[in-house]
Amino acid sequence: MSATIVLREARPDVEPGLGALRGYLHDVIGRMHGRPATEDEVEAFGVESPDDGLVPPDGTFVVAVEDGGAAVGCVGLRWRGPGVPPDAAEIKRMWSAHEVRGLGVGKLLLDEVVRLAREAGCARLVLDSRADLIEARTLYERAGFVEVEPYNDNPHAQVWYALDLL
Repeated sequence: MSATIVLREARPDVEPGLGALRGYLHDVIGRMHGRPATEDEVEAFGVESPDDGLVPPDGTFVVAVEDGGAAVGCVGLRWRGPGVPPDAAEIKRMWSAHEVRGLGVGKLLLDEVVRLAREAGCARLVLDSRADLIEARTLYERAGFVEVEPYNDNPHAQVWYALDLL
C-alpha cells in the first residue's frame, strides 16, 4: 500500500462514515442494476436505513481513511438486531474504493472486525452477500469463511457465510 490507511470507528450517518457508506451504496446499487447508481437511489436507501444498527450499542462501523482524510473503505459489525443469530455478530456494508482494490484495504477491514468480534466473545461471524461480488467473496473465503444455509431473509442476498471464532 503506497498511501497510509488508518482505521477508525465512525458513525455511518456523518462524515467520514457517511462518505464511505455512500461509496458502498453507489458500488452495490450500480452492480445490482448494471449501471451507475443514481443519487436518488442512494438517498432512498439512506432514508430507509440511516444507520442500519451499526452504532452503539447495537453495532459499530469502521472506516478506512487515507492520508488526506478521504474514506476508501468501510465495514459494519452488528452485535444484535433483526436477522442476527444469537451466538453471532454480523458483518455488514463491507466495501473498498476501486482505487485501493488489490492493496489490502479489504483484508485490513475484515481482520479488524474479526478482532472486534473475538474481543467481544462472539462464537462466530456471519454475513450475506451477492453472488456477483466476486472480489468480496474471494476475500471472505480466503479468511476462512464457509458458505452456510441462509440465516436471514435478506431479499438481495444470494450467498451466506459464517466463520467460527472459538
